[in-house]
Amino acid sequence: MSARTVVLTLLAAGALAVSGVTVPADGNSAGVGSPARWGPVRTLAPNPPSASVAVDGEGVTTAAWQSTDYPPSVVVRQRFADGTWGRRTVVGQGTVPEVVADRRGIVTVVWVTQREGQSDGVAAARLSASGSWSAPVSLSDDASLPGDVPGVIRRASGLDVAVNPAGAVVAVWTWGSEEDGLPTRIRSAYRPKAGPWRQAVDVTPANGADEPAVGIAADGTATVVYGVQAFGEPQALAARVRGVGGRWSTSAPITAEGYDHDLAVAGDGRAVVVFSPDLSGVRVVTRSVTGRWGAPRSLAKGGELNDVDVVVNPRGHFVVAMARDEGRIDVAERGSGGAWTTPQRLAEGGTVASEVMVAVDRAGDTFVGWGEYGVYARYRPHGSAWSRRYTAWPDAGVDVLEAAFAVMAPNGDVAVMWDQEAEPLRMRVLKTP
Repeated sequence: MSARTVVLTLLAAGALAVSGVTVPADGNSAGVGSPARWGPVRTLAPNPPSASVAVDGEGVTTAAWQSTDYPPSVVVRQRFADGTWGRRTVVGQGTVPEVVADRRGIVTVVWVTQREGQSDGVAAARLSASGSWSAPVSLSDDASLPGDVPGVIRRASGLDVAVNPAGAVVAVWTWGSEEDGLPTRIRSAYRPKAGPWRQAVDVTPANGADEPAVGIAADGTATVVYGVQAFGEPQALAARVRGVGGRWSTSAPITAEGYDHDLAVAGDGRAVVVFSPDLSGVRVVTRSVTGRWGAPRSLAKGGELNDVDVVVNPRGHFVVAMARDEGRIDVAERGSGGAWTTPQRLAEGGTVASEVMVAVDRAGDTFVGWGEYGVYARYRPHGSAWSRRYTAWPDAGVDVLEAAFAVMAPNGDVAVMWDQEAEPLRMRVLKTP
């Protein structure tokens, strides 16, 4: 990859001045070969309740967030590949937006709508190749669902969205209200790469299914993993698959006890589910290209697990990052057809880690970020070694991280977005060599 222009404000002492905060010099360079460099910090919104970020095949990054006014709006803003920014655009009204982008630059934002101050459905808007946003489209006709109780607003929550490179999109969410005696279920809507959204359908019966995570393969086959917990019993994890014909399969068991699960699906249909059986150890279940789920295997044991994240690149290389007590950050990897590597320790002590994020591009460049009051990271160019630890945002000891995200453009640049308690939503881009 060729070198790219970097615009920074350097102080005489070798530190970086950003929005009134001085970032130590070790935050500027990844320390391997021609160094990676952080661009300036961009403030996007004043402490939004929720946010999401995606990058397309041209390196355009789209951030989406929920406004703090009432009724809340869904706002998006784009950073283009040349580093310039577009204007803020309101695409609809609602909460907890999720944004995805395909390789052609088509962006889809999906969010939860509200009625009488409570969530009542799911809507979406799309940014076309011409650069214009569609009007919001309702994805669910929830008032007619079986079991509705007159006068009760059934609640949508737990939204997750996935897109494949060609542009097929799948959205899943939890629907129901246990407190109103309406057991939850998983619902889904699907949009093919060409054509409108299909009618929303039930993925599971109303049996308490919750916390869906979804992924989609190159052929449009979608996979959802979700939890089901009977009263007094541990949460079990199960999976269902939407075939190319549009039908969802019966459930396949993943584990009898699992929490904090995450899912990544490769283009060829291979999948990885990562979870904790006890909020301490980390286990993974792998699905082969034939569709068969394997047995759970352990990736890490001991100590308190704070967060776990799994991603897969276009070549089918899976990466799992884990944040554990005492600031321990570990990463394990699995190539196409290969075995899992022994977890490698990227950090231990010195920083607290309640959030972890991982991103990988087609070439195999890998980024792992973490933090609790600040944002730290290490970067590994493909075929090289991990950089030293460097700082994206310093730890001031206050305003805990509420969310943190990382997405990697095709050229290896990484957009890191984070939101801290009582602080604005911010983004910073790591320009890689």
